Amino acid sequence: MMDMTKSEQIRAGLQKSFRSGTSARASTVCYGYKVTSEGDLLVYPTEAVIVFHIFDRFVAGDSLGQIVASLARMGVPSPTGKPTWNRETISKLLCNEKYVGDVVLGKTQVKDGVQVKAPDSAMQTVIKNHHPALISRELFDAAQQEKHCRERKKAHSQNR
Repeated sequence: MMDMTKSEQIRAGLQKSFRSGTSARASTVCYGYKVTSEGDLLVYPTEAVIVFHIFDRFVAGDSLGQIVASLARMGVPSPTGKPTWNRETISKLLCNEKYVGDVVLGKTQVKDGVQVKAPDSAMQTVIKNHHPALISRELFDAAQQEKHCRERKKAHSQNR
């Protein structure tokens, strides 16, 4: 451990806490949840209904723009409190495995002071059923498949 740089020591410590399940990162709160004083994630029903609505509408074929418009019509403020949501927030929400009760630790790393996606998924730690799920695995998987199909269609149409 002595030959390691400070950065490598920190990374090794984080990996150890990820694997042992003691990382505070596992309880980072996201829309639809509240965190208890003990650091546990609890379902926040008012927002959980919105999360389900977003997944449900996306799988039913609504575009991100149509979902933004439906949330505006329902008067639902964005997670940051703005009157309207944006497409990127919805897109990120649709990819968040926390909504099925799982946690993936080590998805990002800091390079030159900037947080970037980790290039090596083998360095990630997945904790299944870490907290109560807001949506079923089937709905989450359907949303991932729909997202993938739409990205392929978009890429295909741009290559014409």
